[in-house]
Amino acid sequence: MEHNQLNTTFKESNGYTDMIVICKNDSFTRCTLKKNKLKIVVITAFLLLGWHTHVLAKTQPATATHDIRILIDVSGSMKWNDPDNLRIPALRLLANLLPSNAQAGVWTFGRHVNMLVPLASVDKQWKQRATKAAGEIRSNGLFTNIEETLQKSTWDWKQDNPDIERTIILLTDGLVDIDKDANKNRASRDNIINNIVPRLARAGATVHTIALSGEADELLLQQLAASSNGWYEKAKDAEGLERIFFRMFEKTTQPDTLPLIENKVIVDNSINEMTLLIFNRNDVQSPMITTPKDSVFGRNNLPKNVSWHHESRYDLITITNPTSGTWHVDADIDPDNRVMVVTDLKLVTTSFPNNIYLDDKQHYFALLTNEDKIISKLAFHRFVDIKLQQTHKENQTRHKLKDDGNAADVKAKDGTYSINLSDALTEGQHALITLVDGVTFKREKRHLVNVYASPAIISIKPEKILDEEIETLFAIPRADMINPDSINMIATISNSTSEIQHIDIPRSSHNEWKLPLGNFSSKQQHSVTIEITGTRPNGRPVESHVGPISFGAQTQPAEAIRIPDANELTPVAEAAAETAAEVTNDNEVNWVAISIPFVIFNLLFGGGILFGYKKWKARPKSAQEKPWEALAHE
Repeated sequence: MEHNQLNTTFKESNGYTDMIVICKNDSFTRCTLKKNKLKIVVITAFLLLGWHTHVLAKTQPATATHDIRILIDVSGSMKWNDPDNLRIPALRLLANLLPSNAQAGVWTFGRHVNMLVPLASVDKQWKQRATKAAGEIRSNGLFTNIEETLQKSTWDWKQDNPDIERTIILLTDGLVDIDKDANKNRASRDNIINNIVPRLARAGATVHTIALSGEADELLLQQLAASSNGWYEKAKDAEGLERIFFRMFEKTTQPDTLPLIENKVIVDNSINEMTLLIFNRNDVQSPMITTPKDSVFGRNNLPKNVSWHHESRYDLITITNPTSGTWHVDADIDPDNRVMVVTDLKLVTTSFPNNIYLDDKQHYFALLTNEDKIISKLAFHRFVDIKLQQTHKENQTRHKLKDDGNAADVKAKDGTYSINLSDALTEGQHALITLVDGVTFKREKRHLVNVYASPAIISIKPEKILDEEIETLFAIPRADMINPDSINMIATISNSTSEIQHIDIPRSSHNEWKLPLGNFSSKQQHSVTIEITGTRPNGRPVESHVGPISFGAQTQPAEAIRIPDANELTPVAEAAAETAAEVTNDNEVNWVAISIPFVIFNLLFGGGILFGYKKWKARPKSAQEKPWEALAHE
């Protein structure tokens, strides 16, 4: 099997294996590990992929920082889309979870852009400022200036810095809207696509976007995420904002976590700090925590080593130097509850990109480190079991990771476990949880990934051209899946009369292809399929087929026949019941109004019986005598 060039150096010292990994000729993944001045080797997961496009392991030294820019829409439409201003607790949750090896800032935008929380290193003081400043979020902006907020928040991102993970989290409920002049709005949107998107790509930034409402420019938000291998999510309503912000935090920082099973968590003596995130129903009673020594506390009687941040929908509890043993949380069980830890005994895994191409081979690695050194002692690993829990379309499977030197695992018994997931990662969204059972300790790591069969986003939506709304086919390539300069897209369009046209989809901007469909009659239904060809950034050819997708007049489906529930009134009976409930002003029953529906019902019922009787009499005599036999042969 052919592999990307990957150099590894192993050195045995003090019972641990130090590893330096250097990846070459990879346009998408920086995975160079170097010893720092203190000669502490940082261990990261790495992949040996076949001849596919990119290495999935995105590695960084433990000393590398996160640079996180949070952009929040405060336009007037938020009054309707976020009436309870849940952006406030969502931002507070994100701010209080950010790790100490990060710097972060918060910007709000409407007509103008405001730096709500200055960019600075995340520490206790920064978190306090962010928690307080979140309360200033309003919904009074006149416009939605996405262009300016991207410009001002990332003014210093000129070129890539391999030592820093740069991330943007953008929340908006609207379109690019800077002026009443539609031409100026279009020019602003074009500037985002043609200038800002390429600059952010050159700076190595990942853009996560959240669309709050159907009025948001979903295609632009998808494009910002797709061009940077970021994550796009559409919120049904503001109720889920806190959970969405938490998912963005997990994607950005990939925290170390412990399994929380039936609200119980096992804490080992390597845990220096533990943070519990407990979601709850609106303003229910806060959770109670039981320690391994059976002492119980809540937010009104905190031990000295506990800090507690409470919001109506969640509680964030941080415990320094927690006691070893089993802790219990008295609260509702929720799949988004987490136990995040600071520890020297870490689980390090392959860091998947957010978006994966279906044809790529996927090898997954996991290893355990102590003080940033791989634990390779056989005596230790005798008691270690590592599994990968995969959830896809509500189907859940578990895979066992092995350290046996087979398949992707280069060397047996070296402390690096692996599995080939190429066949398991089918099209769609997958939740992956790595579970470690070390008897005396537990660990877990979470990933949420999208697997796509097409290297491009395809969408048909109206676009305003010369003051006229025209159906337009849009195509947007996904980062790492196809080289934009190599793309060739052909649309095959047919209609109900079998007329077929083959049309090249032209490139309209840096990262967008579009084909106006105004020449096709809106009175007919049309079907379009798209053939996409090109090369991967590493030169490998790619071919994809998307569709068919319908546009134009939609055929109305036949109305489904619905059998009413036994407890449900038919329309006639319901009308009769409503009429029967009416009384005259002197409280006498309106018998005329009541009798009319019953007369109609009896006429219909009698007519139905007469019709059925005549039809039955017209049947052969044998069928009249044995009707069940006649029915059996119909």
